[in-house]
Amino acid sequence: MRGGNALLPRLLENLLPLGLFFLPWCAQGQGVSQGAALRISPERIRQHATVLGSDTFAGRGVGTRGGGLTEAYLAGQLAAAGVAGGAGSGGFLQPVPMHGSLPLPESELVLISPCHSGPIALGKDYLLFTSGAATSLPQPVNVVFAGYGVVAPELGVDEYAGLEVAGKVVAVMAGEPRLLLGNKGNAWSPTLYAVPETKRRVALSRGAVGLLVIPSLKEPTWRDWEARQREFAFEHVVLPYTVTQSFAALLHREVAKNLFCGSKYSLAQLDELDRTGQLPSFPTQAQVRFRGVFAERDFVAHNVIGVVRGSDPLLAESYVLVTAHHDHLGEGPEIDGDRIYNGVVDNALGVAAVLEVMRAIAAAEAKPRRSVLGVFFTGEEKGLLGSTYFVDHPPVPLERLVAAVNVDGLAHFDKFRDIVVVGGEWSTLGETARKVAAALGLEVSPVPPVFARPDLYALSDQVALARAGIPTVLVNEGFKVVHRRPEEAFAHAVTWGQTRYHSPFDDLRQPISWEAAAQHAEVILALVKQLASEEKPPVWLPGSPFGRRGSPGASPR
Repeated sequence: MRGGNALLPRLLENLLPLGLFFLPWCAQGQGVSQGAALRISPERIRQHATVLGSDTFAGRGVGTRGGGLTEAYLAGQLAAAGVAGGAGSGGFLQPVPMHGSLPLPESELVLISPCHSGPIALGKDYLLFTSGAATSLPQPVNVVFAGYGVVAPELGVDEYAGLEVAGKVVAVMAGEPRLLLGNKGNAWSPTLYAVPETKRRVALSRGAVGLLVIPSLKEPTWRDWEARQREFAFEHVVLPYTVTQSFAALLHREVAKNLFCGSKYSLAQLDELDRTGQLPSFPTQAQVRFRGVFAERDFVAHNVIGVVRGSDPLLAESYVLVTAHHDHLGEGPEIDGDRIYNGVVDNALGVAAVLEVMRAIAAAEAKPRRSVLGVFFTGEEKGLLGSTYFVDHPPVPLERLVAAVNVDGLAHFDKFRDIVVVGGEWSTLGETARKVAAALGLEVSPVPPVFARPDLYALSDQVALARAGIPTVLVNEGFKVVHRRPEEAFAHAVTWGQTRYHSPFDDLRQPISWEAAAQHAEVILALVKQLASEEKPPVWLPGSPFGRRGSPGASPR
């Protein structure tokens, strides 16, 4: 296995025949005036996104040729901008070992109940959350039903109470008890207890050997089987050292009916109880057996890391991070003749912003007092893999990483008058962002109620950094836009999420306001500069779910 910097020349060679290695136009920026160098050019954002979002990069999937081209492009752009390598030995690439696995049609899940006994079909009848050899259930295993599979002692909820689950497979309904949901007007927002991976880990902690999730009638997302088939068609990728990949599957509702034959409750009766948000727990009369056949591989992807050293002899030993994930889904199920999931907004635009922030800071004559690390994470779409590996193997001591600003997408509808600071309520970063916004003539708005789900912060790399003790925010644009009505901006966000997010249509053919994207990048630049220039680092606020690792009260200078 080659180290990070040793791979760079070989990866760069892949770009040269394609005519995509735009070192000349990036290098030109180093000759402009200092005032101009601190602005973000819409044209530069467009050029980066055009390269990264092109079909040549094939959706930037981890462990693919497109992923390798992406890593080489980022390293080359950082070098051309005068940014030093921030990974081991002064290189740009931090190797991240990964294991990929994809279930094959020969996989066999057998369901045994009073009204059904035999195999059910992968894709048609069930989908696998996890894959690999550790998911095998060679002998029939009893199935118990544990409601929503929630254990929340702080709320007095334990759906496993009195249920014997050791050595069994736990079946649960998608969703969670109504009392856990946050009421946002007339909508109910899910918490982390509704996430399938949370349910799987709770089941494992109770001694179960597997998990079955049943789509809920009250959650349309889970009932859209075609959409789930597309989602589950992509390779399952993990870090080799993470939690064991026990059996976990999503059952089609028609198959789930057979799971409850002869049991205390039928699926129809559970559906009625599900509407109230209260489900019973009980043993079923069913068993399952699973023999998986998988296409597996071990490979190495890379985080790309650049650094601009700070000007203060003492504060330069501490770092502010500006981050974005460089991966997307790669190639997948075809929709309307297109199978490349380009990921232009998610997250070629975010990557372009971080490249330009690092270019601007490197080009400035007056450097910030602290050092700035630009980090492009791999594997975010596979479960925050690159950011998790980064905090587990930081290139500098973790306690020196004092703050982070994550970028996952940029404004692309219209220029804006307000921003939303996701996670700002948990640290003094929120107040710093408010001051920066005011200086730019912007307001800070709360997360709109329809999007204010409790697990919002956990949906991208910022949560991996925060769990490691690094105060981190995600800064989004608001709906108070310059040339349109707020209602139009809101409608665009909803429509984009429904029709383009994680589809082949998040591509370069969609309308993009490059001026709005550049404005968003300038907000990021201003916030990073402010954080890197302040004497005192951000701190977590009382009541935050996160805190600094290390000795109590430890605070890096």
